Amino acid sequence: MSFKPSQYNSLSPYLIVDEAQNLADSLIAIFDAEILRKYVRDNGKIVHMELKLDDSVLMLSDSTENYPAIRTVLHFYVPDVYKTFERAIQQGCKSIEEPNQKPGDPDVRGTFYDIAGNIWSIGTQVQDS
Repeated sequence: MSFKPSQYNSLSPYLIVDEAQNLADSLIAIFDAEILRKYVRDNGKIVHMELKLDDSVLMLSDSTENYPAIRTVLHFYVPDVYKTFERAIQQGCKSIEEPNQKPGDPDVRGTFYDIAGNIWSIGTQVQDS
């Protein structure tokens, strides 16, 4: 037996947000994420959820009095930055910067706020770095 579940990274971001199920539904629609684990409190709030996004695991839970919502910044490589960005906007995310390639950067990148206020920078490599 390994010290961690098969196919998991050793390090995973953990988001504590208000309305975790809404964020999870949005991330599933944007990134084709898959629910790996989900534990719910008696009041229906998520105590712990794990989503598989490509080769990474993102953990999230609903905020509580002891664990308030915290906003963060995440970078995620995706196969098609334009398509993913458009899906995010269709899911109610707010654009910060539409996908573009800056001089000297081998990636096309776009940035948006998710529905919980986290910042996502998404990128697709279009040139060898």
